[in-house]
Amino acid sequence: MATQADRPTARSPEEDGRTTNQPSLGGYPLARLRTRFDANLLDLCVLLLVIMLASLAFSLDHSSLLESDFAIYIVPYYLYYAIIYFASFWWVWGATPGKLIFGLRVVNEAGGPIGLERALVRTVQIPLCLGFFWATFDEQRQGVHDKMAGTYVIDKRGSDTSIKDRT
Repeated sequence: MATQADRPTARSPEEDGRTTNQPSLGGYPLARLRTRFDANLLDLCVLLLVIMLASLAFSLDHSSLLESDFAIYIVPYYLYYAIIYFASFWWVWGATPGKLIFGLRVVNEAGGPIGLERALVRTVQIPLCLGFFWATFDEQRQGVHDKMAGTYVIDKRGSDTSIKDRT
């Protein structure tokens, strides 16, 4: 009969000589594409809610949405709210509400805050819609907007235990 002393102890991959293939930055793994997608989907829902509430507050009539003159004015209006939403959240908190809920943060190369300039560069690149396509094939999981702004998305929930002990 095996006793507790006879059983092997759990060892970390580093102790076993194995390395993880998980790309990381500053001790935190880079966010997985599925998690980023889910966070962005949640952000789009929040943004649509914000736009709907703003539209009600300013009494915009969406019944004429298909009219060409109305579209000329409403598209910049929606883009304005999107830029304010994403840039301000990335600049101030390092994450949008969707990313905060999923434990993700947008950081610079050193793992710190990105600042207003990078937040704006990142925001204006998003309408290109190449982010997820590019990030699928990138080793550092960076989308076009991340490459242009020099940012990374990390998963704060998946940190190394030694990093957690230091913070």
